[in-house]
Amino acid sequence: MKKVKSILFRALPNAAHYNFCKQVADDIASAGAAVKTALGDTAAQFAAWQARESACMKWVRRSVLTAQIAAAARRTARSLVSLNTQVRALKYSLTPGVAMATREIYLMLKNYGVVYHKPYGEQCGDLLAIVGLLTGKYAGDVALLGLGSHVTELHDALAEFNRLLELRGAERLHKPVDTFKEARRGIEGVYHEMVVKVNAGAALRVSPDFTALINLLNPEIDRLNVEFHSPRRDISVVRIDGIPPQTYTGSYITPLPGVYYTGAKGNTGKLALGKDYNLTYRNNMNVGTAECTIRGKNLYHGHKTITFNITAC
Repeated sequence: MKKVKSILFRALPNAAHYNFCKQVADDIASAGAAVKTALGDTAAQFAAWQARESACMKWVRRSVLTAQIAAAARRTARSLVSLNTQVRALKYSLTPGVAMATREIYLMLKNYGVVYHKPYGEQCGDLLAIVGLLTGKYAGDVALLGLGSHVTELHDALAEFNRLLELRGAERLHKPVDTFKEARRGIEGVYHEMVVKVNAGAALRVSPDFTALINLLNPEIDRLNVEFHSPRRDISVVRIDGIPPQTYTGSYITPLPGVYYTGAKGNTGKLALGKDYNLTYRNNMNVGTAECTIRGKNLYHGHKTITFNITAC
């Protein structure tokens, strides 16, 4: 009997989860009348949750705007640092007029502190005030000191920074009602209800529409399971670089060995500390033999212990 295969939802990244559920919704929309009748309100609930997940996906994609805001903030910081550097260099000018004009601007900038270490909202307010003073009250001093290009760059960088912050503010008005976690949980619950009904319809052979839908879903489920659900590997079979003798220091010694895993095709990759494994140590302060234990995590399980020597100074 044909039936919908199992899919390990928890292994799917948000984008893959969204695309799969969108395909399910599209396949149901194009399915035969027997499937639509059997699913009834369940299909409508699935479509509603899929729309809520779609809203979450659009909200998550704001990361592009986040990166743009961060880049604009770095640009304003560079502009302000460049201006400060030039002002400090002119502060020690031997020309009395230049020194006096520089001192005025220097004290004004110092009054605002390290602007680019402040939250974005405060940054924007301080920078607006600084640009306003440089193009207003201190415009003459800026012209005398030849700082016009620095002020122009700061003005342009701030304008872009402010524009992007306004976009973020407008975007927040459309924040979805659910978190991605809530949307995933809701859509997965309805999905499993639909799978039970589709498999029941296929078992009863009341219509070929059920088998047709299963034939659409299973290849994508197979692809996602292969791509995102890797079985856990035993850390005890990894290759670990030996730790050379360590010199006694009076403190705990925690050298980091290289840890490598060789795949079925012979390809070797270095595992990441904290992601693939953690390290614990024993007898690692005094002269003698110390132990380092590699404990697998996430896709790796089990543990493996190696020893290293601590020698006298």
